[in-house]
Amino acid sequence: MQQLPCKMEKSNVDWSAFPSDLLFVISQRLSELSDFIRFRSVCKNWRLSAPRSVSPPQLPWLIKFHGMKVTYVSSLSSCKDLIIEVPQMAKKMKWIGAGKTYILACDCENNSVSLMNPLTDEEHHLPPLPEYICTIKPVRISSKDDITLLCYPKKIFGGVFFCRIDGERWSIVECKRESILTVSCTYYQGMYFVIWGSSHGREMAQPTEIINATTGQVVAVINPPPGIVDNEYMVESSGEILRVQLLHHFGHSFLIYLLDYGGSNSRWIQLRSIGDRILFLANPWLRPNSCLYGFTLRSCNINGSKGNCIYLFTYGNDGICLYRYDIENNTAELLRMSSLPFSIATFLGDWFVPSLH
Repeated sequence: MQQLPCKMEKSNVDWSAFPSDLLFVISQRLSELSDFIRFRSVCKNWRLSAPRSVSPPQLPWLIKFHGMKVTYVSSLSSCKDLIIEVPQMAKKMKWIGAGKTYILACDCENNSVSLMNPLTDEEHHLPPLPEYICTIKPVRISSKDDITLLCYPKKIFGGVFFCRIDGERWSIVECKRESILTVSCTYYQGMYFVIWGSSHGREMAQPTEIINATTGQVVAVINPPPGIVDNEYMVESSGEILRVQLLHHFGHSFLIYLLDYGGSNSRWIQLRSIGDRILFLANPWLRPNSCLYGFTLRSCNINGSKGNCIYLFTYGNDGICLYRYDIENNTAELLRMSSLPFSIATFLGDWFVPSLH
């Protein structure tokens, strides 16, 4: 039997007339946010059937700021590189860094600060910072009402400022230090937990100061675990204070401690597991003279993710490398290397948790 040539005919199906309940079920099968966004862009009916509030939770994207574009380098869920245009309103602002679902931007002419979600064009204007502030680094950005910044003054006089949003104003605490190259800090229940670094490289582990966020008074100094480290991170995670030590940049070896806080009897307890939590750490090499920070997510809230691990990105001559450190097995796995070229002079890398709500 001779096979007849296939004739393509135009479909008469009206895709916009699909039942809303069926469209909703289909949208919930989309695990990648970029696919969910494309689904909503088909037509009005599809968009209404898949509201932003039901978008799939995502592992963070590695965000790269460069010029008038934002390059999301490597979605951990899809291993794709995406480029998204900066909103028009933000093109005259300086991009400072990211924190959870927002990007922090500053208008250097008047020190006004804004939080932006580049996926939704949502913008929250924050109170302007004092004129004496020059450099701004994010410490914690969980929401528009939960923001902590590390700020350097215009004239170096041996100090930094911790600025925390308090309603319609900034609550500012000055910390005088003779020499500060790196700082790791987190905030929890009215206290800053701070490790002051004196160099950018291997050194003895440093003590932790607990500072009252209102008065600036040091209420406790906790001795560090013994050893030599490359970098240390203070991370608030589900109401616990974690101290994460990066022992070797290239070997990606870590030690994790939990703060047992009891006044003068406070101590660090080494952890062998963080359960279903996932740690995301900022790259220390790309943050000289700044604040090293991290945050955690729970793998039970993100389909296909693995808990009890640490994600860290670093760079080489050929691009950006993404590593996942398995805490239980004490091994580091190279997930991928992004081939997108970049210049260290123009690169600012951060973790960004994409969300439509």
